[in-house]
Amino acid sequence: MATPAVAMILMALSMLIAIQVLSNAAIDSEIKRELARSMEVNIHNISIENEQVKISEKFLYKSEDVYFLVIRKKRELIAGEYPKEAERKLSKYRVRNGYSRSINHNGETYYLRDIRIGRIEGRGIFIRGIIRESDVDSFYRGIEMVSYLVIIGVLSVMLFCEVFLAKRISKELKRMCKIAENVSSSLDMSQRMDGDYRFYEISVLAKANDRMLDRLEQTFLLQEQFTADVAHELRTPVAVISAQCQYAKKKVDSVEEYREVLDVVYRQSKKIDTLITQLLNLSRLDQDRMQIEREELDLVEIVQSVCDGMREGLENNVSVRLNLREAFSTGDISLISIVIQNLIINAAKFSYPDGIIEIETGETEGEAYVAVKDYGIGIAKKNQERIFRRFFKCDESRNVGGFGLGLPLSRKIAEKHGGRITVVSEPGRETVFTLYLPVNKR
Repeated sequence: MATPAVAMILMALSMLIAIQVLSNAAIDSEIKRELARSMEVNIHNISIENEQVKISEKFLYKSEDVYFLVIRKKRELIAGEYPKEAERKLSKYRVRNGYSRSINHNGETYYLRDIRIGRIEGRGIFIRGIIRESDVDSFYRGIEMVSYLVIIGVLSVMLFCEVFLAKRISKELKRMCKIAENVSSSLDMSQRMDGDYRFYEISVLAKANDRMLDRLEQTFLLQEQFTADVAHELRTPVAVISAQCQYAKKKVDSVEEYREVLDVVYRQSKKIDTLITQLLNLSRLDQDRMQIEREELDLVEIVQSVCDGMREGLENNVSVRLNLREAFSTGDISLISIVIQNLIINAAKFSYPDGIIEIETGETEGEAYVAVKDYGIGIAKKNQERIFRRFFKCDESRNVGGFGLGLPLSRKIAEKHGGRITVVSEPGRETVFTLYLPVNKR
């Protein structure tokens, strides 16, 4: 609270100084104008005739707040008199025709102006006007005083409001800090900062913190689920490997049986390796640590290469039908190959035996695409977004192999390339996964 208060006080002092300087300048200019105007009026009542100074009866030696004197050059007084309290001081100043000046004497400021009215025997005759600053009821002086009072009043109100509001704000902020400390110490992400806050800004801050806590709670839950899913997926192959090793130690006698055991161990270790590789790839993509090689992608060529490499190993003895049209993009060939391979494996896995997978490529509305269509069990509408969550498996696919990481990894790769993956499915009839990437015109 001290810093804003000091800032307000400094601002008020700056304004007071500015008002002082500006009002003094305005008053100085106003007094000089008033002095010149009064002298111009009174000068018509004095003249020089036949080498003599003629002073009319209308000549005013004191008009309102202005003293008028008639003097000869060298400060010789002809008529009139100086203000008594500053006579010695003011009489010492030489005449300077048409020039106004201010003179300080005993804390009082006097304004003096000389105007020549003629010459006698070669020596100038002048009318001198003198006015005291304190005698002038200046309009600007009133403005200055009002400004001082307004600034002091506003500053007082601001300081009062700051002290009053600071206590209220501090109370609500302390409440939020207490909740944050409780969350930090107990790791209980269910606590929220929502409440009846009197200040809009504090309410907005509380809601923002609650949204952050919502995301943190969701992240913690996902992390817990992730850990449980990884442990579950690793448990089965590890248990199989352990059982096969125990079986080999106790009951296997022939080379053929040893080979069968090693074959089972090898397959299970490959599952573990695949799971670890997919998790590492997801982690690197999440942390933006996977380097993406940018090069031209011929999606027709990539699809043909992927299909040639896996045609014999597809599940359910499915066949692949290609409908390939020109499609070019930019990105990492190896990563995009992984995406296409995952989509084909997924389509084969959920197809009916001896089914057909249709793969189509092309370009549309600034995007190149690869569409993989199967005529299998389909995906329920409620699960069409969930399938991109890590380790998620549809109810219909509980007995189907895989870790539930292929689609999340594929979506992440697509997003890193500025693309996306969509799914359209009609349960029991067909499913279409489509990879879209920014088109690269040749």
